[in-house]
Amino acid sequence: MKIDFKEVNNLYKLIKFSSEEFPSRIALSEYKNKVLNTITYSELLSAINKKSNEMKKLGLEEKSNIALSGSNSINWVITFFAIIKNGYVVVPIDPKMNNHGIEFILEFTNTRLFIVDSIKNFKTLNKFQSIIQSMDGVVIKMQDKKNKNLESMILLKNIDNAEMAIENNIVEILFTSGTTGEPKGVMLSHQNLLSNIEDIHKILPLKNYEKSFSILPLHHVYELTCSLLHNISKGNHTHFCSKIDLATMVKEMREIKPTIWPVVPLILEKIYKNIYKRTSQSRIQKFLLWISPKLFGLLLKKKLGLEKLKLLLSGGAALSPKVERLFNEIGLPITQGYGLSEASPLLSVNPLGKEKIGSVGKVISSCKVSIINPNNLGHGVIKAKGPNIFLGYYENEKGTQEVLKDGWLNTGDIGYLDNEEYLYITGREKFVIVNKSGKNIYPEEIEEFFSSSIYIKDIIVFSNDDENIIAIICPDDELIKNESKERIPKILYKNCIEINKKIESYKRIKKFYLTFEDFEKTSTQKIKRSFLKNVDLTKYILAR
Repeated sequence: MKIDFKEVNNLYKLIKFSSEEFPSRIALSEYKNKVLNTITYSELLSAINKKSNEMKKLGLEEKSNIALSGSNSINWVITFFAIIKNGYVVVPIDPKMNNHGIEFILEFTNTRLFIVDSIKNFKTLNKFQSIIQSMDGVVIKMQDKKNKNLESMILLKNIDNAEMAIENNIVEILFTSGTTGEPKGVMLSHQNLLSNIEDIHKILPLKNYEKSFSILPLHHVYELTCSLLHNISKGNHTHFCSKIDLATMVKEMREIKPTIWPVVPLILEKIYKNIYKRTSQSRIQKFLLWISPKLFGLLLKKKLGLEKLKLLLSGGAALSPKVERLFNEIGLPITQGYGLSEASPLLSVNPLGKEKIGSVGKVISSCKVSIINPNNLGHGVIKAKGPNIFLGYYENEKGTQEVLKDGWLNTGDIGYLDNEEYLYITGREKFVIVNKSGKNIYPEEIEEFFSSSIYIKDIIVFSNDDENIIAIICPDDELIKNESKERIPKILYKNCIEINKKIESYKRIKKFYLTFEDFEKTSTQKIKRSFLKNVDLTKYILAR
């Protein structure tokens, strides 16, 4: 039965639809203590109803903000849906966030309950101990508005009819980690998320019972919408990888054999660099890649457990065309999409089988995109309008008005549409460098070009005088492992000079600095650029 999104107008109805349509299908799986745990759609709905009843007994007001923090797990999903079933609002929190960030969110949103996967990870939050509860705990301590401590024993009794949140109600307040400054609370409704899922159905019409391999955090809307919620709407199986390292990922992929794998470009770049390392060390591998890239790809897929892969979805950051081109050649085509938290997140995606390298695809059907103030090349600021566009920033009217006018969202990204209406992203408006000749230089474009080097782990490009372009580079782990710190600057400098020659002269980097400390990143692995405001280059090593 095809899902009717007019009838399924909130997320609880979504999980209910799938539990009735696909009751015996495996919905979720995960490894715990080396044992594979699974839960069917009917079992998942029962668990959600049970936990929803536990929360309801606390007597919290409807629309109360409930924070949720933990690694991807079956329990996280149960808790997420239990919260929204009662008409509460989910405030997802990155479990790796520092105490200052967590305290800010809990206080700013007047959080009534903080549900975590492990209380021991939050013992230092003394100020909020009274509202912290374990996902699998049965005793909840909470705090009312008058700061009186209340303690409730929860009755483990199911209820059949919960209050149904209407489609335009806020379902979650998602705090963007922010690449340049203070986080903002993005308010998303049921309609926002469901309209995105409906569009994914249209543009990626996969029909069979698919298996999706989840490695990206559910507290980020990319993984939540494009992976988990989309999979639920199709009755697909989502597997949560137990540990995000290469060995564990490969081991579990070989066992699960996924057909869908949502990733961020960083993962694809690591595979890309690994391919080139292998081919540079083995003449046979190099010859095979040259003479028969598809056979090379088949062997790679078998090694990674991706023999049955149908969809390799990339989002969350820009993908290098070099990486995309190689994956296409070896028979692992990448479906690249584009969006942002404020768009729930999807704005565009490449149609299956009609992908264009370098493009982020066609705008989703329910959404309109406009290019504002285009230059002579047609490049301008991207604005978007549609049912997926967020309700506004939580308790931040000024911030909302700056980006949302008459329903149009100013994405802050610069891009253009080609003659077939495929969208291309060239950079961020606030990062653009305008040189003395008036030419626009997009740091992200240069970063993409350099990031495919096997010697570079991360790179950030900027200018402190709008003329000289500077890069700070974090060397690849293998380079650090195999070479002395004295030799690394010389090796990198030589490599960077060769890459520099391949780009237009006005875009070339003038100085290369090195750091052996990892850059601070967002949950989608974008480098946080806020440190560039007061960067002290004397702290870095000048490569020459």
